[in-house]
Amino acid sequence: MPIDFNHLTEEEQRDFEFLRERKLSQLAALLIEERGLSFNDAFRELYNSDTYTKLSDQRTGLYIQSARYIYSYLENELNTGKIN
Repeated sequence: MPIDFNHLTEEEQRDFEFLRERKLSQLAALLIEERGLSFNDAFRELYNSDTYTKLSDQRTGLYIQSARYIYSYLENELNTGKIN
């Protein structure tokens, strides 16, 4: 049965938030490693990106993808100014 994102249980909401926060940490680490950004700059880039907006929207399912997969979208966005 599909999840009704308009009526998540408390446990489902906690699970989503945990997965999203874990992905954000992994994405920040990739930005630091691959782009040489500082910790603060990495999170600033993330929080100001469309990728973050999509990652925060449970309906996209992006939060269950691998960090590398999500990073490919973020990298493209940072290079071109848009997500593909």
